[in-house]
Amino acid sequence: MRKWFAVGSAVMFLGAGIAALAGAGQDTPPPKGDAETAALQVGDPAPNVKLATTGADGEKTQVELKSFLGKKNVLLAFYPRTFTSGCTKQMCGYRDDFARFKDADTEVFAISVEPQDASDRFKAEYKLPFNVVGDEQQKLVKTFKIPVRDANGNVFAKRSVFLIDKKGVIRHIDLDYDIENDKQDVYDRIAALNKTEES
Repeated sequence: MRKWFAVGSAVMFLGAGIAALAGAGQDTPPPKGDAETAALQVGDPAPNVKLATTGADGEKTQVELKSFLGKKNVLLAFYPRTFTSGCTKQMCGYRDDFARFKDADTEVFAISVEPQDASDRFKAEYKLPFNVVGDEQQKLVKTFKIPVRDANGNVFAKRSVFLIDKKGVIRHIDLDYDIENDKQDVYDRIAALNKTEES
């Protein structure tokens, strides 16, 4: 009799323990940091980050994204590597069409995870009239949740674009940007932003 009582008590104790663990799991808040790793969405306020700029005289400074509020739209164009054929084609395309950005009050930042000096050489070699940023510490790619891959020790940011309006709101995200097929879509969206502001 005592044997059965002992077994029954053990089963009841085990069951109560499992129930308590289940209940505790339901009330446990998500691990700290989950909100920080959530992907940004269209309609979200853009994170305020510092970006490297090069003036007409070659002077290098840093500006905060919020400094463009009420003044300019901002296009952040993340690309894999300087001096590669696809990236050169993309950036030279923006260079040749730069009047579109200028007429639409849009500041352009081309961003890779290479050192700033490599970005400066790329800008100078192809006479790129916009900001070319080296995000070697990956602060920007991490903030904007850009996928990064490592190929034999070479780190690449995935080709992506973020379009931010003058209110600091993200209006377009493309994390799989195609040089041939998506450029016109970005131009159309930039033009649409200005039409919305004028109406």
